[in-house]
Amino acid sequence: MRDYKTSYKILKSSLEEKGISVSKVEKKLKTLKIETPSWGYSDSGTRFAIFKQKGAAKSVKEKIQDAAEVHKVTGICPSITLHIPWDVTDNWNALLEYSLSLGIKPGAINPNLFQDQDYKLGSLCNPDRKVRRKAINHVLECIEIAKTLKSKDISLWLGDGTNYPGQDDMRERKHRLEDSLKEIYENLQDDMRILIEYKFFEPAFYNTEIADWGMA
Repeated sequence: MRDYKTSYKILKSSLEEKGISVSKVEKKLKTLKIETPSWGYSDSGTRFAIFKQKGAAKSVKEKIQDAAEVHKVTGICPSITLHIPWDVTDNWNALLEYSLSLGIKPGAINPNLFQDQDYKLGSLCNPDRKVRRKAINHVLECIEIAKTLKSKDISLWLGDGTNYPGQDDMRERKHRLEDSLKEIYENLQDDMRILIEYKFFEPAFYNTEIADWGMA
């Protein structure tokens, strides 16, 4: 295999022949920052099973330690996104201090709007007002956590959808989602934002509330 420095030199020459300034690209790449997810440091697997790994992080502090090691090696991963309730702690101020001491900033806060049994018919779109209230309150709780951790982002992934025709009114679900998001947005600080994550065609079989970038 050709030495990577030689390969890079050839690539650089080829790109510059096309009028691409490699030095500018390199400078731009050095500003790249990647936020790693806390759940990526714990035991993971497939949709069907979790595969135990020796030494996998078991607490939020251990996840932050792993994130700090990744940043130490790469130099471009200075923050970690947290998931609530998976990363809940009794003292958020202490966690912030601990995280910063390792050179890691808390990043986006992810509410869990898909795992509770009450969310069978959705969370923010659920036809049951009490379930929607529960989901909204959870997001509001996450906003307060974000404020304490000096985080500016709330990251939402909705598993909301229906599995067959007639299971719920699709238009009404959109209205419920809009109303829920309005209340959530009103509780953000001026410098905070909501990040909307989408997944194509899942997890519901018939329709997914936010299935692509246009819906998001």
